[in-house]
This record gives sequence, C-alpha cells and structure tokens, in this order.
Amino acid sequence: MQVEGQPAGATVRAWKLWLLLGLFAVGLCLIVWRLWHVQVLDSPRYGAAQSLQSFRRVQIPGLRGRILDREGTVLADNRPAYAVAIYCEELRQPGAWGNTILAIDSLIDQLAARLGLPRQVSHDEVARHVRRALPMPLLAWEDVDYRTLAYLSEWAGALPGVAILPLPRRVYPQGRLAAHLLGYVSAAAAPDEGRRWHYRRPDPHGRAGLERQYDRLLAGESGEELLRVDSRGYTHERLVSAQARAGSDLTLTLDAALQREAEAALGGRAGAVVALDPRNGDVLAMASAPTFDPNAFIPAIPAAAWEAILADPDSPLLNRAIQAQYAPGSVFKPFVAVAAQERGFDPDTLYLCTGRYSEHRQRLRCAARYGHGELDLRQALMRSCNPYFCHVGDVIGMEAIAATAEQAGFGSQTGIDLPGEADGLLPTPEWKRRRFGRDWALTDTVQCSIGQGFLTATPLQVAHGVAALAAGGALYRPRLVSFGQAGGDLQRRLPWAPEAVATVVEGMEMAVRAGTGQTMQVEGVRVAGKTGTAEYIARGARRKHVWSVAFAPVEAPTIVVCAMLDDGVGGGRDAGPVVQRVLAKHLRARPSLVNPDAESLQD
Repeated sequence: MQVEGQPAGATVRAWKLWLLLGLFAVGLCLIVWRLWHVQVLDSPRYGAAQSLQSFRRVQIPGLRGRILDREGTVLADNRPAYAVAIYCEELRQPGAWGNTILAIDSLIDQLAARLGLPRQVSHDEVARHVRRALPMPLLAWEDVDYRTLAYLSEWAGALPGVAILPLPRRVYPQGRLAAHLLGYVSAAAAPDEGRRWHYRRPDPHGRAGLERQYDRLLAGESGEELLRVDSRGYTHERLVSAQARAGSDLTLTLDAALQREAEAALGGRAGAVVALDPRNGDVLAMASAPTFDPNAFIPAIPAAAWEAILADPDSPLLNRAIQAQYAPGSVFKPFVAVAAQERGFDPDTLYLCTGRYSEHRQRLRCAARYGHGELDLRQALMRSCNPYFCHVGDVIGMEAIAATAEQAGFGSQTGIDLPGEADGLLPTPEWKRRRFGRDWALTDTVQCSIGQGFLTATPLQVAHGVAALAAGGALYRPRLVSFGQAGGDLQRRLPWAPEAVATVVEGMEMAVRAGTGQTMQVEGVRVAGKTGTAEYIARGARRKHVWSVAFAPVEAPTIVVCAMLDDGVGGGRDAGPVVQRVLAKHLRARPSLVNPDAESLQD
C-alpha cells in the first residue's frame, strides 16, 4: 500500500503502526496495575514500616528518691535547677547541615556575650547534637542563676529557639555530713539505655556509697515519650506513652546528730569512727576523714577539681571505716583472751611482767618500762600488757587465735550494705606458705597476739567483733537500711562460753575505770573498752595508728563505738576522747572529766 503524495520509499505498513500502539497500551496498563498494587494493596505494609522508622523513643527519667536518717532528717534530696535550652529544630537553615550548626553556634556566642557567661558547649558538641539528637533540646548552660533567668524571661520574644528548661538536680542539704556513706551521683548512662531509647535526658546514677548500692531503688522507673520525625530528623508530633515514676525514699539506721558528733570529734584528723547497735547491727554513725562535699559532683565535677582529689595524698574519697586496713594493735587482745579461755587457759593464772618479752629470740617491750608485775587475764586487759599476751599466744598457738578471730568476723567482709568493703587480713600458717613460701614462725604468732605483724582489720571489723562481745556472742550483719526489720540480720551465734565472754568484758570495764581507757568514761554509765596502738612507717617517718573501742552500758549495751586515727601518740590519749564524745552524745550523758597520768594510758 502506498500513501498518496508520498514517495514510494516512505511507504508505511499499517500493521506495524498498530503493533507499536498496542505495545504502548500494554506497557501503560502494566504501569497502572503496578501503581495500584503498591498504593492500594501494599499500602498497609508500607505504612506500618514508615511508622516504625519515623517514631523515636525518648527516655523521661523518674525523680530520684530521697535519703533520710532514722529521725527523718533529709540527707539527699532533689531541687529544681534551670538550664538554658536551645531547640535546634527552630533554627533550621536551608542547605547543608553545616548551615544549621553555624547558626546555632553563632546564637550561643551571642547569648554568652549578653549573659556574661563562658560557653559550656563546644562547636563539636553542637555539631554532634544536631546530627545525633536533633529533636532533643541542647543544654547550652546548666544550673543558671536568677539574674540569667530574669534576662531570658524579659527577652524571650527576641530569642527564637531559646527556652528555660527546668531540670531536677540532686542535692545534699547537709553538705559534707556522711559523704562517704551517701556517695554521689553522675549522669553516666546505664548499660542498657542505648538499646531501649533513641534519645535520653540527663539521668543521674549512683556512683558511690548508698547512692550506688541502692541505685535501682532510688532511681525509680523511667517514662517514655514518642517523637514522630521526618527523614531529616525534625519533629512533627510528641506523644507521651508512659509516665515516669519517682524512686522510693530510703530511710537509714543512721542518726544524723550522732554522725555530726562523730565527725566533729575527729576534728579533721585522718581517721574513722564507727558506731553500731550491738542488738541488731544498725549503723548509728560512720565517719571518715578527710572527707568531701558530694554537691561538688553535681551535675559534674570539673576535671581540674577531680584531678586534685585523686592527687591528694590523704585520699579524701577513701572511706577509712570500711576500705582502709590497719594493724589493730591492742584492740585485738580481747579476742586473744577469748581464744585462750576456749582452749582451757585459766584466766586467774598469774604472769610476771618485767617490762619486756624475750622468748624465742623475740624482744618486745611493754608499755610499762619496769613492767606491770604479776597480772591475771583481767588485769592484763586493763593494763594492755604486751608480754602477757605474747605469752598467751605462745601457749595456745596461731591456729587457736585465728579460729576465734574468724568467728568474730576478722579476715572477711562484714556484709554491710555499702560497696567497696575490704576483707582485712587474718594470717595463718597456710596463708604465709602460699604468700611467701616460708613456714610460720613463733615470732609471727607473738606479733599477731598483740594485734600486729601480718594482721590487718578495718575499723568496722573491730566494731563488729566487739559488738559480738557486747551482745554475748550474737553477731549481726552491720546495716544502714533495715527495711522495717527491727530484729536485725543475725549472722551467727558464736560458740563462746558465757564465762569466757564475761571475763573479757570485766577486764575491758576495768580498762575504762582505771586502766588505759579512762578517757572513755561517761558520767553515771558503766563503759567497757579497749585501747590500742600500732606503729608503721609512712613517707619515711615512724608513726602510730591509734585505736579505741568501747560499748555501754555494760549491763545492757545499746552502742559500740570504735575510733581509729591515722597518726597519734596513743589510743587512750588520742582516740579515747573521740569515743567518749560519741558515747556521751548517744547516751545523753556528760563525758567524765578525768586527768589520768600519761603512763596509765600507755597501750
């Protein structure tokens, strides 16, 4: 077929045109069918996937619970603090992310100049926030003063994207009081938070002390906010899916007034004081010096201040009551006395003290230069006679001493509800062979029998053991939180003969009445106690750890107090008055005004 008016070479076959049109029609139908399939049939599936991708979960921290003493005095609380927040979405600039970052950075510089505040966030932190947490407010300044708040309130309309954001802040209203017990918090993330939430707000976690021990109880339960964001991260809708729940309050066994007295009695000297109720293990006071202010860690301690604390040779973060281990000196002698009687040693047997012990090539001097003369067990405790207890140790052996001391809790943690408790060291012949590859010597036994040598203990361990003597052999786990259980957590009843315990208590009461512990006397109250001194070398100088421990009233004890000072002259002279002050405060009595001669206090 040829079309009229066209040359013969331009002939077009009609069936080819129709074929081409048909192919176009089929293709168009396929496209229309596919679009209908995607937009209609598959719409629910794609819609669900889009919803999952566009929602972001944001953690809402629960308000942290308070910490109170046994009388309701608030030791840790929350206060309202205010931050200058920048909502980066409202400062969005066209083009690349860098434009928005520069705009926010410029705004922070302007605010810093107007408010007279140094910048707290760097350019890199701004960029990181914009790219990773755009829907969340950027906290440019935290915990600002009222002058800054007033300025921002007045100029709020002229500062788009800038707002005042209230935030709860941990506060310790008593300052340094019981700092080692309370610990402190920081905003470090918990290990599972990265998996549960896309974004998180500042959420304090316990880093030390009770704040760490009971972190889950105090922290409460976090809530959740859902944000619908677009592909560039900008928020279009906010939904609260779960309200945050406040943490539980924590009521301690601690007596804040007694704690304050214990810290005042230390007077800033390096050392520790522990006060326990022997009837149930309640911790009534636990002081450690030097100390620190936990408020300095809120919201975060400056790097320079943190480095200064770590470099301090006096270790202010160290809780000496449970973490420092010292040779207990003569405060260990009551347990040697129990061990001796449990092995058949007659407490009425007299021993002649000549002022020195020189058996088994061991030369040890007594505190009394010319000796105490003849003494029985009670008098030896009263005078803290070293030769007497060296003799006792030689007679009964280290295995007997170690067995009794282990029953009293030496050489292992007491189980107090605080992190970081030390074990102390209760040496045995097996331990020495493992540690040094040498056999145990009699000189080792002699040293341990007077609380020195390899033996070490924490002030809490000494108080814990003496509490068992005061309670007639009942050993309770020390506790700071009772959870309403008045009876305490009885760890074990020690298999000590009541007569042996009574003899030791009698000797300890004699020590306070007329011996080395006279500085622990309290008017109108029967007090039983023991003093101790242990020499050590520190920074090239010879020094002494000085101890005193006592309980009262003897007939029905309600308190045990142990004091240890890192450096002193003698236990009775230096640590005794510390114990006396705490006893008197608890018993609502007056300290006795005694002026014993220096020789009678030597231990």
